[in-house]
Amino acid sequence: MSKKIENILKFGMKMEKNAQDFYSFYANSLQDENLKKLFEEFVKIEQEHYKYLENILKSLGSQEPPISISWVVDDQNKMVDPHILADNSKILETDFSDLTILRLAYLIESDFAAFYKHAAEKVEDGNVKGLLLHLAKWEEEHEKFFKDQYHSLMKKEWEEIDLF
Repeated sequence: MSKKIENILKFGMKMEKNAQDFYSFYANSLQDENLKKLFEEFVKIEQEHYKYLENILKSLGSQEPPISISWVVDDQNKMVDPHILADNSKILETDFSDLTILRLAYLIESDFAAFYKHAAEKVEDGNVKGLLLHLAKWEEEHEKFFKDQYHSLMKKEWEEIDLF
């Protein structure tokens, strides 16, 4: 297995782990019970994606899984990488609306789809290219799902302030 393919798969695993952490963390912040359940389901989906990539990586001969460090520690000891945010404590204390959290989920899935499509363009192995395009399709489905949820909630909120 080429180092490029190994790095693509390891990066994908890190993204899936970060998404799992995101859905897990924000599931408890959502006001809508259906959205909470949805995010809890996506924790499982992202775990499955991680395991899927891990199994492929192992089948291609890699013995070393990627190091994954979550930015979510717990509610009492919130920690943020100072290189990412200027103020280490304030953003995680913000109560985001369901709309904002859904938008973040939509963008996460959009980024995943873009990554896998771009990675597919950069590999020559037809099997790996097919795998990456398959992963991109999964993520595009998630992206569309969250985009639809986001637009539905946005429309509902706009209706509440009589914009329709």
